[in-house]
Amino acid sequence: MSNELTTELKSQIFSQESADPFLTLVTLSHPDSPPNFVARLVNNSTDIVSNGYTFSAFPMKIRFPMDDGETTRDFLLEFDNVSLELIENLRTVTTAVEVKIELILASMPNVVQMSHESLLIKSVVYDSKKISAKIVLDNFLSVGITSERYNPTNFPGLF
Repeated sequence: MSNELTTELKSQIFSQESADPFLTLVTLSHPDSPPNFVARLVNNSTDIVSNGYTFSAFPMKIRFPMDDGETTRDFLLEFDNVSLELIENLRTVTTAVEVKIELILASMPNVVQMSHESLLIKSVVYDSKKISAKIVLDNFLSVGITSERYNPTNFPGLF
């Protein structure tokens, strides 16, 4: 999906005041967890229906990483631990939970302004008040550039 900003979003961003909130839709899913764990959440005080799915109102915030070109591109997704249902589901899974983040305007819930898919939860830390999930964008520092192995046998001039 292209992440080009719509004219409606641009007008909300550049206006001095806005009555149209920018909402974050978060979908957590894990196909192996019985019975197919899927949680659809929105950082709003009321539930939102977007593209046929109901997103439950849930207090959360995203802490994006520093964009300095040197650190990994992980970020935190923090949920208030107001309901034990979410933490119970996260405790039952043993492999990575998939995360999809969509950003919408409240007045246009079916128009996704930005979307980030195929994200994974790397780790979860929780207490009685907060659940912090570390999300992995991609591990670009560990991606192999080429299939060749640089060793003295294949590339004697390098050594």
